[in-house]
Formats: sequence, structure tokens, C-alpha cells
Amino acid sequence: MIDLNQELVEEKIAEVIKEIADTLEIEVTLDSASCPGLLPGITSQILVTVMGRLEKKLDVVIPDDCYVFYDKKEQKQLDIKMSAEKLIKHAHYGK
Repeated sequence: MIDLNQELVEEKIAEVIKEIADTLEIEVTLDSASCPGLLPGITSQILVTVMGRLEKKLDVVIPDDCYVFYDKKEQKQLDIKMSAEKLIKHAHYGK
């Protein structure tokens, strides 16, 4: 189990997105203010894959009804910083 601190989660989100983008030969530049859902070539299906990889890297479970890259209430895409906050709030350890 990994301690979920803001900086680590932001780093892992950017790392996983970059890995997938490199595999798909998509050029991306990321920082904590980047909105993964608005990056050219990065679709919501790719972001679901990102969430699955984050579960493994962070040793957590993200609930099925929690899409960390979007805020339904505000109807807006979240940046990496806000996505990390949402992941920390909703993810839990164990299966």
C-alpha cells in the first residue's frame, strides 16, 4: 500500500498519461494544470485505461462510479491537480 499524498498522485497521473501517449505516439505536455480530458488525442476511453493503471501503481481501488477526470456537478473537465484530489478522496485500499 502506497501513502496517497497529493504530489505523488499528481506525478503518477502524469506518468501514466505520458506512457500511454508515447505508446500511441501522441505528443503531450503535462503539468498539474493540464486537463487530461482536453488533451488532443486523449479520449475518455484512454482515461479509463489510465485509471486502471493508477489503481495498480497506487495499490488502490477507484470505485466504478468515480471518473476522476470529470466533475459531473460542475460539468467540467478536471485538471491533474483536481483529479488527484478526487482520486485521494474516493479511492480506497483493498479489493
